[in-house]
Order: sequence, then structure tokens, then C-alpha cells
Amino acid sequence: MITREFRGDEFINREKEIEFFKNYFNHLPQRILWVYGPKSTGKTTLIEYVIENALIKGIKAFKKPQYWIKYINFRRTLVTDYDNFLYSFLKEVENNDDFSDSGELDVELNLGVIRINSRLFKQIKEKKTNLFDELIKKLRKIKEKKIIIIDEIQLLEDIYLNGNKLLLNEFLNFCVALTKETHIAHVVILTSNTIFLEQIYSNSRLKETSNFRLIDHLDFDDIRDWLRQKKFTDSEIDLIYDFLGGSATRIKKLLEEYKYYPSLREYLEHEAIRAKNEIEIYIAQEKLNDNLIEKFEFIASEIVKKGYFYSKKLKDYIDVVSLFSKVEILFFDPINNKTTASNRLYVKAFQIEGY
Repeated sequence: MITREFRGDEFINREKEIEFFKNYFNHLPQRILWVYGPKSTGKTTLIEYVIENALIKGIKAFKKPQYWIKYINFRRTLVTDYDNFLYSFLKEVENNDDFSDSGELDVELNLGVIRINSRLFKQIKEKKTNLFDELIKKLRKIKEKKIIIIDEIQLLEDIYLNGNKLLLNEFLNFCVALTKETHIAHVVILTSNTIFLEQIYSNSRLKETSNFRLIDHLDFDDIRDWLRQKKFTDSEIDLIYDFLGGSATRIKKLLEEYKYYPSLREYLEHEAIRAKNEIEIYIAQEKLNDNLIEKFEFIASEIVKKGYFYSKKLKDYIDVVSLFSKVEILFFDPINNKTTASNRLYVKAFQIEGY
């Protein structure tokens, strides 16, 4: 196992994933790449690590950049209408060029938006010019390898263009045009909202124009090697993994907090009780009816027994899976049609309840 430091924090292993992305970005763009997984598995950090260390490292040694990379995070902008979307995606600049973006990277990862001149920006804002058609024209002029990374694209749902076209549909058509149709740029879309992803996977056109990559929690070998470096005994590691699984986020929290408890086990049991209380509070606050509660209890019991819940009749359970996935208690994998707890701690909470 390899442990690195990335942005002042520990970055554990992910060798297979790093190699996958390095190879992926060096091939001709063919499909949209959907990167999905439970909350806090490090999807964004992984992508940014690959870009900064595998693609851009040493770029200043070249007179001309090799990559043109843009990262657009819709979580960082309140996207409630088309104008919000434009301001999160574009930057208006004063110049006479149709499109201006040198592609130069003055930091490792360019987190900026796409720059566009004032005249064209005004035409796009007034919907006199199609944004996506213009972008395709201008992106063709950039000679570097192009990578566009998008976080939380589902926030574009329910936003309309001209009162009848959904912005999300138009944006996804743009992504298909960039990849499968013209091979202009790689498009990577990150999401933890797999109920939204299930809608994409069920769309035959988008399914055929997409690749899907699951980023899951770390496996036991990684956790064992990591915690051995922290001087934990094998029995302590087994106990930690039993409660927290491969969640690096929760294990980092443990490393900060467990010494303030009488014992390691008491800390872990306390966290499991907190997870149980979280579930109970959510059910009470949402005033879930008996039918939904019964479905959830059945799903939880299946997860305790088998490690996952699977049903050929997903439509009978999608309502409760959706509810508990949105608050990240459950995790639904639409590619395999399986539902699990979003991390191991919730399995322990299910066991406390006796499901």
C-alpha cells in the first residue's frame, strides 16, 4: 500500500484507480465518464490528484501546455435558473476575440471557468446565440488535450431554457457532442446522487454514450496496512474495520477523537449509537408512514444478512431507497441494481435496531 500526502492530508493507495484515469485520459474521447460512489469516498480528490500529479506534473518545463483542463463544481454556485448557470460556467471578459482562453495553468489544477468575450456573452444570455454550439466551435480551436470535469450536475434538474427545454438535457447533449460525436474533449461527471444516475443509466441513448466507474471505500488490506503504520494491533484493526469498514473519512475522524474515550471500543460503539439516532431522527422528522418504514426495515435486514439488498422489482422499493440515499444512509448502485449502507457504521446501527 502506498500512502502519499496530498494538499496536507493523507492520500491512501488508489493505485488501480490512478492507472485507470491516466490511461483513460490518454485515449481518444469516446464517451462521457460518470464517476460515482458513496459519499466521502474521495471521488473529487482522486480526480484532482490524477490531474495534478499524473497529467500536469512538470508542465512548466514545456513552453506550451499539453492539457486544457476545466473543473466546474455546481455545488459552489446557487444554480436556480439559466443566468445562474451561465455565471457558474462562463466568465465574461473584455476583449475582441470570439473566444479567449490560453489554457495556461498558473496553478496545478485550473479551477476557473471558461472565459468568453462580452459581446458573445450578451448574445448567449439573451438566448440569441446557442451556448453549446458556440462552445463546440471555440473548443475546436484549442490544440491541447481537453478535459472537462463536472461536479453535481444533477443540480441542473428542473431548470428550463426558453420555457420548454430542460437545461440538463441540453447540457448532456453537449457532453455527448464533445465526446462520442466529435471527440473534442473528455467529459468526467462526478456524482454521489445515484438515484439521479439511475435515470441516466435507464436512458438508452445516454447509456450507450457513457462509461461508468465506481469509486468505493478502501478494501481491508489498505485499511490494515494504513492502521499498522499508525501502530494499531491487528485485533484493534479488525475491530475498527468491523465498525467503520473502508471509510477513510470516518477512520481519519477516529484518529482525531478516539483517545478522548475510555477505550477504542467505547468510541466505536458511541459512533454506532449516533448513527442509529440519526436514522431515528430522520424517520421522525420526515414523518414516514408505516409502509415506508416497513420497507426500510426489510432493506436494512437484508443488508445485515447479505451485505446488500437486491430486488428484481426495484420499482416497489425505489421510493424508500431514494429517500434514504438522499441523506446518505443508503447507497444505491444502479449499474448492479444493489443497495448497501453508505458505510459500515450504518450496518452496525441496523444491528443495534435488531433488523
